[in-house]
Amino acid sequence: MSQVRLRVSALCIRDGHVLLIEHKSFAPEDPKLPQSYWILPGGVVERGETLDEALTREMMEETGLQCRVGSLLFIKELLYPGPGGAQQGSIHHSVSLGFFCTVTGGEMITGKDPEYPDDQQVILKVSWLPLADLDRYDLYPPFLADYILSQHLAQQPEGVQNAVPEFFNSAQ
Repeated sequence: MSQVRLRVSALCIRDGHVLLIEHKSFAPEDPKLPQSYWILPGGVVERGETLDEALTREMMEETGLQCRVGSLLFIKELLYPGPGGAQQGSIHHSVSLGFFCTVTGGEMITGKDPEYPDDQQVILKVSWLPLADLDRYDLYPPFLADYILSQHLAQQPEGVQNAVPEFFNSAQ
């Protein structure tokens, strides 16, 4: 089994919309998963990089947008195959830290993952999706839409400075 990956992700809310990336499935052969889903911008923290540096780099690579990193909102552990299954976590094991971020500049683009060649890119689209329509999209992780709406982040995104981070596991 490879090492556990540390990831960061950015939750950006503006004018009733959330910034999301349509991403190809990391397990396209699994019929239980959609072929693509919408995720928060973010990625793996590189050795020697701070969490803030990693998140601002990933935002720029994936969306073309600059951001200010704010409060830690959630911690998500992902094992694939999932807990209790055969070879638990043998294909993928990561811990993601989700931060509230504010877009401060840049020009939105559909970016690229530099670790993949052009013909194998996994980012399909970058978009500001309306919060009112989140139920129309396949979001990952599964808790994300409910989390955004139930935490009142949608109504008061600036009010998360003192957020208490929540933990979510592979089953959520």
